[in-house]
Amino acid sequence: MRITVAICTFNRAESLRRTLDSLAAMRVPDGLDWELVVVNNACSDHTDTVIQSFAAWLPIRRKSQPERGLARARNLAVDAARGDYIVWTDDDVVVGPDWLAAYAEAFQRAPEAAVFGGPIVARYEPPVPEWVRACEALLVGPYSTRDFGDEPQPISLGEGRVPFGSSFALRAAEQRAFRYDPDLGPSPGRYRPHDETDVIEAILRSGATGYTVPLARVEHCIGQDRQTIGYVARWFVALGEADAFRDPESRGVVRWFGVPRWLWRKLIAAWVRYRLHRVVSPAPVWMRHLRDYSMARGAIRYWRSSARPG
Repeated sequence: MRITVAICTFNRAESLRRTLDSLAAMRVPDGLDWELVVVNNACSDHTDTVIQSFAAWLPIRRKSQPERGLARARNLAVDAARGDYIVWTDDDVVVGPDWLAAYAEAFQRAPEAAVFGGPIVARYEPPVPEWVRACEALLVGPYSTRDFGDEPQPISLGEGRVPFGSSFALRAAEQRAFRYDPDLGPSPGRYRPHDETDVIEAILRSGATGYTVPLARVEHCIGQDRQTIGYVARWFVALGEADAFRDPESRGVVRWFGVPRWLWRKLIAAWVRYRLHRVVSPAPVWMRHLRDYSMARGAIRYWRSSARPG
């Protein structure tokens, strides 16, 4: 069995260095055949120099995707991968010492499974705003955190037990059959989250199974620039747009200015509630309304710019 670890990166050279440092320090079981594919997605910083500096410490290969977009970079990594399994992580994480070993053990323990995912814990750059601590349960999406518990559990769409991008693994056969959609994920001028979730859900709906891997733990590094209300609001706007893109249920309904009528009502009601509760309520209360308002904004943005027929 060979494992490919894949990372796609864009202009985060020093953050990538931290991630590669953690990969170089992790425990690798004797005899494990693995490789590391890093895709430079049109970086203009010193990313290539950082990658090259680890050539003596990691089984690393650099690939270049000149066309911006995470989904395009992911698809190039899939094409380049030589492993029987592809383990995905990001350029802003610190992997745990047993991260790769835990995945290797899970693959051997459940050879029938195609989807695996590990826990993701936020590592905040201090000082951390009080509202961030208070709202952590509501910021799972913006900060890509996951907690599946201490024991392996079946991956489940119905129970919402689906892994995120900083620590998940797919069997290569299924991964090659289900490609990443360039209309999802970060790309120039647009960000629609969860390109990886779209693929994972499609694989599971095809009949594949999977398991959580509690020891495959990573820390997701959250800088000061992401500990702002503006960042969180923009992320939920992007999520609202992505959800509208992926969900055709609003086709055929009555529209105002090209937008399903109910979305305008949701937008106004959530905005009023957010403005009111921002003054009188604790952070988890107003954060829920900010989320609802922002997601409605994102869905409206999608429908107003979309040429899809209703």
